[in-house]
Amino acid sequence: MLDSLGVRLSNRIGAIFPVCILFTVLLLLCPFSSYSQQDITIAQLNERIESLDRANDTTQLAIVFEQANQHLQNHGIPEDTKDVLSFRMLETRHLINYSKIKIDSGIRRYLRIRELANRQQLFDIEALALGRIANAYRSKRQMGDAFEYNQKEIAAANLNGDPLLLGRALITELDISYNSLPWPIQKEDLSQLVELGEGAIAYAEEHSLESILPFGKLYVSKFYIKQGEYRRADSILQSISDSEPLPIAFSKYEHLCEIAKETKDLDLYAHYTQEFKTRAYATKRPFVALNAHNYLLDYALQANQADSARFYAGKLEQNLAEVDTTKYLDFLDISYTTLARYYEDKDVEKELQYLSYSAEINRIIAARQRVAFMAIKKYKDQVADLEEENSTLSQVNQFLKNNFLLLIGISIALVLLVFLLYRKYYRARNRMAAVSEEKEQIASKVLRKSIELNNKQRVYLEELKFIKADKNYVEFHTSEKKFVDRNTLSTVMDELPPNFIQVHRSYVINRNFIKLITGTTVMLLPGIEIPISRTYKAHLKKVM
Repeated sequence: MLDSLGVRLSNRIGAIFPVCILFTVLLLLCPFSSYSQQDITIAQLNERIESLDRANDTTQLAIVFEQANQHLQNHGIPEDTKDVLSFRMLETRHLINYSKIKIDSGIRRYLRIRELANRQQLFDIEALALGRIANAYRSKRQMGDAFEYNQKEIAAANLNGDPLLLGRALITELDISYNSLPWPIQKEDLSQLVELGEGAIAYAEEHSLESILPFGKLYVSKFYIKQGEYRRADSILQSISDSEPLPIAFSKYEHLCEIAKETKDLDLYAHYTQEFKTRAYATKRPFVALNAHNYLLDYALQANQADSARFYAGKLEQNLAEVDTTKYLDFLDISYTTLARYYEDKDVEKELQYLSYSAEINRIIAARQRVAFMAIKKYKDQVADLEEENSTLSQVNQFLKNNFLLLIGISIALVLLVFLLYRKYYRARNRMAAVSEEKEQIASKVLRKSIELNNKQRVYLEELKFIKADKNYVEFHTSEKKFVDRNTLSTVMDELPPNFIQVHRSYVINRNFIKLITGTTVMLLPGIEIPISRTYKAHLKKVM
């Protein structure tokens, strides 16, 4: 009987034992399962993204971005929370930097972030978004829009009260102010920017903004380079540590390359181009590599290194096929110009192709600079007018308060005075607008590098010596060639800059080629004699 009971008990234990084992395993795994399903927060993911971005780990970045988007989708977290908006900012910057979206798409994303942040009164996020929008428009050389959004960024940063946000906005203002200067840049304009840059550096030092300070130094050194103050620029750049984050380090060596290039120090140029190349490649961004290849190709051409020049010309052309060509037009112009130099005497068709690209880029930059200059001037004038108007109104209110009993007696006189002042101001503003328009037209002609004839031939103005009218045709004479076009002299004159002067009913000369003026003729280099008529002689003396 005991044996039977033992058998039955053994059978039952044998049946229950696997279940107990399974239950025990599940209990042991339960904490790990709970931990593995425990949600990581968006704030933690944002910190992870920033860390990977600093380390330039693009592979892990892609994984974390996908993880964060899946997390948002699974949990239905509202888009207008601070952490989600911060994530969208990081995501948009990443997509633009690595040319995964066009810059216009990035601007639309930033505008949406700014709208949501403003609605929730998240002024820190709003300031960051406005700064990114300003930088995006600066990259497109739409400096009027860039300046507008930068001023909004400064206002949002002041509302938030964070010195770091305001420091960033001041750096952005430096960049935009420099790129908005009318061409050619005057040294006095750069002097004002140096003062502005030193103010940004002082602000960063005062508030211990170590992440902002190197950017201020980079911009001030850039201004010194443009002024030809290479030693001062070099001194500032050498004070920036190579251990700074990658964007600062490669910018440092980019500027040092420019100094070596301008001073024609080939030994330093060789060293700095390799330092720049190492850091540019580390970013894994085609545009930064493009800028490094600009210097590497230029150095190879200066050092007569044919193999290296061929290699970096190929690299540069590959970069141009990869980058968003709506960004950084000034650097694209350098690329086209350098490639044109490389193909000189090697491939005439490619040389002319890149020269035409460069001319078109310069035309776009010049046009946008004019628009930006006028937009910024208009903005500043409006602010000044409002301040002046507020000051005047304040004085008037104080006067009325102190002289209330005289109000009735002087009201008519005041109305008349205001009317006269307004009419005078309105006329003056119209005159200023007319003068500005005339200056803009002259500036457009001065910046023009060539004119296109009716027969589609292109004549470069710096090579054009004189123009001669012959019945229904016009001849364009350069040192190398004569171009003939069916046109009138008066029509051609409308397109020419001020250095072209009419000296005869049938002749227009380039003042830059004048060698000698006599009573009846003007001698152009090297020995071209052009007649002067009495009608135009007085005008010639006046402009010379």
